[in-house]
Amino acid sequence: MRKLVLVLSLAIALPAAAQPVDVPALMKLVEQQPSDMDKSTWKEKRRDAARKLGQSKDKRAVPTLVKLAESETFDIVGEIAIEGLGNIGDPSAAPVLQKIANDQKRDKAQRELARKALGKLPAAGTTGGSTTTTGGTTTTGGTTTTGGTTTTGGTTTTGGTTTTGGTTKPGGTTTTGTGTTAGTATGGGDTTTGSEVLGTGTSTTGTGSALLGDKQATTELPALPALPDDTIAAYDRLTFAAGTATVGYDTVRKRAAVDADLAGRYAKRIERERMAWGFDVGAHLVAGYINPDGRALVRGAQVNLTGTGEARFYSGNLYGIGKLAAGSQVNYVAAIDEMPENDIRNTRTTADLQIAIGGGYGRVLDVGGTIRVRRLGRTLDAARALGRPIDDAIARRLQLTWWALRGERSSYRALVATVSILREAGILLGEPDAGLTYEILNVLRDSQLFLRPSGLDIQLAVGEGYLIRPDESAAGQEGRVEQVLALVGYGRQLADDKLEIAGAGYARLRLFAPDTPEAQPSPWAVGASARMRRFTYGDHGDAFGILDLAGSVGVADDDQMDGELGARIEGALGFTYLLNQASGIRLAATVAADGGELFIGATLEATYGLLDATFSAR
Repeated sequence: MRKLVLVLSLAIALPAAAQPVDVPALMKLVEQQPSDMDKSTWKEKRRDAARKLGQSKDKRAVPTLVKLAESETFDIVGEIAIEGLGNIGDPSAAPVLQKIANDQKRDKAQRELARKALGKLPAAGTTGGSTTTTGGTTTTGGTTTTGGTTTTGGTTTTGGTTTTGGTTKPGGTTTTGTGTTAGTATGGGDTTTGSEVLGTGTSTTGTGSALLGDKQATTELPALPALPDDTIAAYDRLTFAAGTATVGYDTVRKRAAVDADLAGRYAKRIERERMAWGFDVGAHLVAGYINPDGRALVRGAQVNLTGTGEARFYSGNLYGIGKLAAGSQVNYVAAIDEMPENDIRNTRTTADLQIAIGGGYGRVLDVGGTIRVRRLGRTLDAARALGRPIDDAIARRLQLTWWALRGERSSYRALVATVSILREAGILLGEPDAGLTYEILNVLRDSQLFLRPSGLDIQLAVGEGYLIRPDESAAGQEGRVEQVLALVGYGRQLADDKLEIAGAGYARLRLFAPDTPEAQPSPWAVGASARMRRFTYGDHGDAFGILDLAGSVGVADDDQMDGELGARIEGALGFTYLLNQASGIRLAATVAADGGELFIGATLEATYGLLDATFSAR
């Protein structure tokens, strides 16, 4: 009977047993670089091995982790070892953890990790200076004192009184009274005046404020946007732009003049594994007004409305596509003369509508969301605060959280949510200090991570269009238009995502154009453009500006110019000074040759944008 019970016990226990960890092999990998492995690969494998040793809770790993914790002060493996010692919970690790916690030469994040690890050890451990206050009772390393006397690391401080009657805030930490303590708790030479808490929803004792202030009492994450699980990339952006706008009064001719150039655009796109869809609508207004003394008056305005949309269906890298494009332009001119019989009022309206179907290969994605995640990982790694790489699941969660918070006036909630997600996933080691917090905030605010193309897209389509023109337009300018369209797009991000190369090409050939002098101009046209952008940053990740160099060329056949070709070549060099997300001021110089004429000019452009969100999984 006893044998039967034993057999049944083993049968129940074995399926539930986890795969054993080869502790000796992991220890060997940590201590010695294999001969067949390069140093960079070994460092990654070594960090992973140290992490597994800590998770194994096997006390045989303690000496190896202690050695790492003591010696590795400039590699993240040291922080992994400190955290692992806390997970194993062997009291023999207390001396080295206490030493690290009290070592002012060690990084603050390492000291904080050591204190947390000490807190996980049996009651014999001490916290080396960290205190937790709850309703007037202070607990330190298993020793509880009441009445306002705090014992920490063997040193007793009675200069401060603990005020009772406090309230508990979410996250498990309690503030006492008004959140102040007259004295500071001292332990082992490390002075604590209230701990920095970020991303856990807690406030602090001591000064009554956290690193980000004490107004936010919760870190509840926002509801994430509902994107399908197979979403590769997406964006949602609303932008307003203002060009030249002037208001003036001529005292000599005694006339007022006003002109303005305004534009707005809304675009949305979803890229999935098997299909993609998107649309882009915009409006552009140019208006002017001149009002001298007397009856005379001149008013003019031009309004352009545009809209495009497309849907793609993929099979691997090949796709079928359907497209729709529409546009309309309204021109209004009113010239009121001193003599009423000379008044002129004219309104002209044109409209285009076109549909097209075809196929293509590849796709170009806006990978700004992925670049933001990569920048975040590089920032944490440079600060030796990266516990493990940011995987695809966490990258997705981060990007969708940023998307959900894009309408916030400040970046506070995005910062708190980001740190909370990273800490929960074990990616961020310790609580970020002020410097690291600032650099994380710069990553979140980086306005250079929008419209960042990556990939290759080649497309061929046949279109059917209909043109509406004013009655007085030249013959042959309206009605049905059939054409073949070819498009090419390319984008690539280089130099740690600080350099971008992008290009585009197009070709169109009108079908069934009548061979008459009144025929539709430009029965064929080809063109290409290329752009290089260099993104600049400050020492701590502050987005500063964009230097851009661009060029384009276009050639078209014009039947109304004696069979000659029309050609245009243009180059531009500019710099954009960034104000905030999707907003900036751009100054550029342009040189162009068009039809044998040379043009040289300069532009000053201001753009203001909001509600810009991106997501990408590649």
